[in-house]
Amino acid sequence: MMVLPDFQLVRPSSLSEALSALAENPGAMPVAGGTDLLVSMKHGLFSPTHLVDLKGAPELHHLGVGEEGATIGACVRLSRIKDHPLIRTRYRALSQAAEAVASPPLQNRGTLGGNVCLDTRCYYYNQSDFWRRSLGGCLKKDGPICRAAPAAKRCFANFSSDTVPALIALGARVRLVGGPNGVKSERTLPLEEFFVEDGIKRNVLLPGELVADLHLPPAENLLSGYRKYRQRASIDYPLVSVAVAFQVREGRIREARVAVGAMASSPVLALETMEVLEGALPAPELLASAAELVTKRTKPVGNQAGSPGHRRLMARVMCRRLLKELLEAGPL
Repeated sequence: MMVLPDFQLVRPSSLSEALSALAENPGAMPVAGGTDLLVSMKHGLFSPTHLVDLKGAPELHHLGVGEEGATIGACVRLSRIKDHPLIRTRYRALSQAAEAVASPPLQNRGTLGGNVCLDTRCYYYNQSDFWRRSLGGCLKKDGPICRAAPAAKRCFANFSSDTVPALIALGARVRLVGGPNGVKSERTLPLEEFFVEDGIKRNVLLPGELVADLHLPPAENLLSGYRKYRQRASIDYPLVSVAVAFQVREGRIREARVAVGAMASSPVLALETMEVLEGALPAPELLASAAELVTKRTKPVGNQAGSPGHRRLMARVMCRRLLKELLEAGPL
């Protein structure tokens, strides 16, 4: 039976107290819903001395949608995002992505910040401690090589967040607060710049730094959507995911953004697809040629169910179908 390691639980009542708790306890980790972290701790992947519960910080629970865009706190639950009427109409891709996460009970616990900071996944990593030790470990945990790509010099664990591709397609910016040694700093950056193409490092968060919230730009006349391919219709992480957002002005596609998930160690902006779509007149041939380029920058390896080739194929199929559906449906 897998059990949690010993740790102390800290329950701050503000964001400032949470940052102080992280600074005062170098072995601490933040936790909100805990739907991924606690399972990983049972697998022996993390052994924090302290867990800092962020749910008591009211600054992290704000969700506001207005003419200037949307701001969503890191501790806003995925079910709240999924069911929010303005998110559903203005930022449909994000609502669909939140609804695609795992299952409703986990959506009721999981948070947006937790899903943004989700750990990368791999067959050789997300196993029990006994299983990994029998194999000799992996580069991400107690081993010398990446089992999925033995000749590589880095970890190829797979990026598996549902909400992130949707957020990137929608042009989200992430606000980070805190820093090493209790420094009370703040920085904001485009969400795609938050991630690192490395299965171990994953993102640019510094020790003691937290995701505070995410901001989405105004969504007037925006068409967006999210599609996910997985083994089972619930619970499973994506094998491939695609998010698309664009406007149609004077009959032409404008400001197209396409993001791909679960095909590398970080989310991927499909720049070639975006270039084909930008300013073009919608036509079946155009959508097909744009979708064919959606996996050009991806780097899938054999560490998930399904071959890399099959996952690339499904990404192209989903991208083409999603573009077609959005253009046919138009705004809500």
